Amino acid sequence: MLEIDNNSIIICDKHSKLQLLKNIKKLVSVKIMSMSEFISSYYFDYDEKSIIYLINKYGIKYEVAKEYLANLIYIEDKTYNIEKLDFLVSIKRELIENNLLIFNSRFKNFIKGKNIIIYNYNLSKFEKHLLKDIDYKEIKPIQNNYTPVIYEFEDIEEEVEFIARSISKLINDKVDINKIKLTNVSDDYINIITKIFNFYNLKIDKFNNIPVMSNIIGTTFLNNLDLGIEKAIESISSYDRTDTYNTIINICNKYIWCDNEKDLKTLIEYDLKHTYIKNPKYTNMIEVVDYKSYSFTDEYVFMLGFNQGIIPKIYKDEDYISDNIKPSYMDSTIEKNTFEKISTISAIKNIKNLTITYKLKTPFSIFYPSNLIDDLTPPIKGKIDYSTSYSDIDDEITLANDLDELIKFGKTSDTLELLNSNYDIPYNTYSHRFTGLSIEKLRDCIKKQKSFNLSYTLMDNYNRCAFRFYIDKILCLSTLDDNFGITLGNLYHHTLEKLVKSDIDIESTVNDYIKDNDIVLTNSNRFFVNRAIDNLKYLKDILEKQNSFSKLKKCETEKFVKIPLKDNINFVGFIDKIVYDNIKDKTIAAIIDYKTYVKKPSLKYIDSGIGLQLPVYMYLSSYLYKNINFAGFYLQNITLDNKSDEEKEKSLKLIGYTNTDKEILENFDSNYMESSVIDGIKINKDGNFSSSSLKRMLSNDEIDGVIKTVREKIDETLDNVLDSKFDINPKIDKENIGCEFCKYRDLCFKKAYDFKSIKGNKRFDEDE
Repeated sequence: MLEIDNNSIIICDKHSKLQLLKNIKKLVSVKIMSMSEFISSYYFDYDEKSIIYLINKYGIKYEVAKEYLANLIYIEDKTYNIEKLDFLVSIKRELIENNLLIFNSRFKNFIKGKNIIIYNYNLSKFEKHLLKDIDYKEIKPIQNNYTPVIYEFEDIEEEVEFIARSISKLINDKVDINKIKLTNVSDDYINIITKIFNFYNLKIDKFNNIPVMSNIIGTTFLNNLDLGIEKAIESISSYDRTDTYNTIINICNKYIWCDNEKDLKTLIEYDLKHTYIKNPKYTNMIEVVDYKSYSFTDEYVFMLGFNQGIIPKIYKDEDYISDNIKPSYMDSTIEKNTFEKISTISAIKNIKNLTITYKLKTPFSIFYPSNLIDDLTPPIKGKIDYSTSYSDIDDEITLANDLDELIKFGKTSDTLELLNSNYDIPYNTYSHRFTGLSIEKLRDCIKKQKSFNLSYTLMDNYNRCAFRFYIDKILCLSTLDDNFGITLGNLYHHTLEKLVKSDIDIESTVNDYIKDNDIVLTNSNRFFVNRAIDNLKYLKDILEKQNSFSKLKKCETEKFVKIPLKDNINFVGFIDKIVYDNIKDKTIAAIIDYKTYVKKPSLKYIDSGIGLQLPVYMYLSSYLYKNINFAGFYLQNITLDNKSDEEKEKSLKLIGYTNTDKEILENFDSNYMESSVIDGIKINKDGNFSSSSLKRMLSNDEIDGVIKTVREKIDETLDNVLDSKFDINPKIDKENIGCEFCKYRDLCFKKAYDFKSIKGNKRFDEDE
């Protein structure tokens, strides 16, 4: 270990720094830096202000701006007569003129007279060039020449199972688990390691860093960022005090200097996608380390995925400054690959107890061994020894696979007889029914989600089929849908929200949304966007006409509401649009939800808690506004494709339920007798509503009853969830309601006897 003297500067990697700090036994005046920190201090650095400047000046993306800035270190202040290089020179000069490069004027004086030591670090040709005027000393650890054992496996599962068994054997032989390390663990190993290691009760300390965008808090914030920082923060307020929430707030606070809304969104969005939350680091777990930087002594190390294209890393001539224009002091692609190969072999031969493994295939790809094998040692055909058991679960799974091979293909494995004589498994038997989840485990699942909320969608899912809710919310197997239909819907909602607040140019607003969200349009998608622009222009005129009949001049869009329930669980939701006003000591309001596809809203299944989106919005609104009276609650179709002007205006009428109280209704639609805003209202000659109209009209008492039922269904749903009632029970009436639009229909293997019949409420059944 390096003996550290006073007045020294140590340049090393992060792990070497930790090792040095652990071994300091006295107070010394020393500064420990990474190579990148030293170079940026000695030459120059940049920050987000530099990035935003380039984005706005040249109309480029964040990543492109960062690439330009990262390449400035290679450029000297001269003319190269090469377009790319001279462009970088001009950028560098421009940034300096605008004080957008950070120069540490004191650093060069600070390092004078210091002992500069580069410790346990291999310098590249370019780094040597940068340090040519600096007096430094290189100290490398003693280079050993250990020979690793290399095993070849047919597939990735066999490879990981071998490692799990090898680790279990070491632990059984009293090796300290903290002395066992994994290295070269690429992303394609994460899920398979997690699965198989769990069979052996092995925990891996790999997933310390979790992306902010990997959970609902990050995605919710990002999806609402268009509404402004305050609304985006409000949308995740129910998750306050969580690590993700605090990280997002820190990101927002980081850019308090930025007063341009568009720039602020760019900065925050990039950070959200590239920021990770550190989980606590635990002992007695198998640590994943970097084999090049970790200072190994007597650890037992398993190197996975020793495959071609993975190790050593292969560089291609893809740099912004390509080989044909690189100055002589930069590393060419060939030099980088040679450097990588030498440093990789050196690092491998420096590990005393090293086991290397590689696979020949995964379920999706074929692999080849690394070409470094020729410089190391011939591989051994890997074989798992089942004579000693370290995991009953894994052995039983292997037995089931062996039985599959025997029954389906007539193949007998070497392990079949041994495992079959030791285990009795329920082979070829299956029950699709939900076998239950203990209240304790349910509480653990809820606790892990930190902020467990109920919403209209989740309540609707539960009441359509409890197992559907279980898959989605308890097991969290839902995925974020990513298709152009959703993008188009978001575009409509964004533009309509802007339109409600102020007079806007539709085309500019749409194009800005596409640009700000980095949406890449195909020719087909561009066609639909252009059609959306035409629709929105028409919508603008019709909405203005409809609004002229209303006395309700206040409006909220995408209003987030959180209502506390019990056990620290909230009911949350966004009200798409609520128009309201205070009239005679009452709040008169109407709920409107925009839809690109409209199915006539119905309260038919209100008693079963199904299809209550608009009533839920009323419930949320009644929590916001006291003494509220609803003129109605409606859907509004905003897709006008292939319709004549007369058909368009008719299709934009509001579809839903209307209050029979004419005084309240008139405040929302003074022209209701002509049915120009609300669809389906007809007046008899005697001035009363027609019998057909009354089917979709409610009295004040009935509206209050609907809101009361919503609250009852929320409480009932929550009680059922907390009681761990998640049976497969899709609801059926004249049609299959439970499985409608269900993403998990391939998981439940439902049978006819699983369906639960329900009846519609006769008051709201228009077929009765």
